[in-house]
Amino acid sequence: MKKTALICFSLILFSPFLSLGQQGYFGIQNSQRKGLVNAWMNPAELNHLTKKVEVTFFSADAALSNNILSYQDILSDPDQFETIFQNISEPVNLRTDFSVMGPSVGIRVDRWSFGFTSQVKGKADIIDFNPNLGDAIINESISGGNSQTELNLPYNQRINAIGWMELGLMVGTSLIDNDLHALSLGGHFKVLFPGTYANLGLDEIQATLVSDSEQISLTDARGALNLSYDERWDSNSGSAFDQNLWQGLTPNGFAMDLGVSYQLRTFGRTFLNSGLSLKNMGSMTAAQDQINRSYAMNIPQNEFFRIDNLQGDLEDIEQQLIDSGYFTIDRQSSQTKIKLPQLLSAYVEFSPVPKFQVSLYAQKRIVDENRNQQLSGPDLLVLTPRLVLGKLEIYSPWMQHQIAGLTGGFGVQYGGFFMGSHSLVTGLLADSNRADFHAGLSWGFGRND
Repeated sequence: MKKTALICFSLILFSPFLSLGQQGYFGIQNSQRKGLVNAWMNPAELNHLTKKVEVTFFSADAALSNNILSYQDILSDPDQFETIFQNISEPVNLRTDFSVMGPSVGIRVDRWSFGFTSQVKGKADIIDFNPNLGDAIINESISGGNSQTELNLPYNQRINAIGWMELGLMVGTSLIDNDLHALSLGGHFKVLFPGTYANLGLDEIQATLVSDSEQISLTDARGALNLSYDERWDSNSGSAFDQNLWQGLTPNGFAMDLGVSYQLRTFGRTFLNSGLSLKNMGSMTAAQDQINRSYAMNIPQNEFFRIDNLQGDLEDIEQQLIDSGYFTIDRQSSQTKIKLPQLLSAYVEFSPVPKFQVSLYAQKRIVDENRNQQLSGPDLLVLTPRLVLGKLEIYSPWMQHQIAGLTGGFGVQYGGFFMGSHSLVTGLLADSNRADFHAGLSWGFGRND
């Protein structure tokens, strides 16, 4: 059991490096060249396409953010996993974000604009994991020594993963469009195709973890556990995490983004561009094969439940919990509804001279990410200065991220091609708790009147 615990915690911490999650083209989405990536930020930007018709061949974004390990930590001590939770006082958080936009197209017709979008996403996150619990399990898995650890977890800590696809229709209209002002509205309406979803939630755990050279036990323990997973993970022949994540993909959800944008124009160009959008309003329902169960734990003081004896598959382990008399189980028959991370975003792009622009983008989550079946989304603030030399744009996004803290990056765009990172500068020159990369290619044609 001790070796099993160590392996499980290794997968929990490092499997997100292999996973796929949520869009974040921060920096490039405030480009002066307006394309579908800009419209993903705010669907009202579809009314400001640089060309009459815009075709996106692909765009991709991948990111890993955490609050415990930096580049320097990994390089200086590659074997530090055994002490990874020591000297940490705050909950451990790790987020992955990856998205691939497939073939998508946008077109302007007079005061109206329309778009068709396709995108594949996935996430694998650790949300507010208690470091004392992690340190206790890892240390006892390694040393097998005698110890007693008091666990006080007053919140719901979670580990979850999901993959899904979106097909969307964008619609926008210009309410005002003259030489001085432009005011636009837009909406992005998306059909969701959920793949596989898994969630482990430990809520309000109060317990004593007792271990010695022969066993690991819980005593004086109360709390709740939520377990949700796709039953097909146990039955199919493929066991790779990234393969299982994309099982299913049938339409079973809906979401929408709504936005408004305003432009102030002077001397024949856009002097200021700003916008406000409400994103990810919606949810999707997991497949019929989804198992969703809640466990209530009550282990009296001076009575012990050995967790190192838990063996077998999930059904076997569940039966052992029932037989112990310390756990009551609720097998929920209702379908698992997975809620997207609703976000409120705002931005302003200021171009005092034709060859220079500076933009500020802010994003705030408006839902509680500690709830089971709720996907996470970060709070962040991004400042991006940009040098504009015709079709060539050079930009440097600087981000204050909810999990990773301050990061700085660099990127280039030439026409419809872009490539960059939000963490390259701080990762190479200083230190960073985030690693990410984004790139894309689009093509526009036709002149806007």
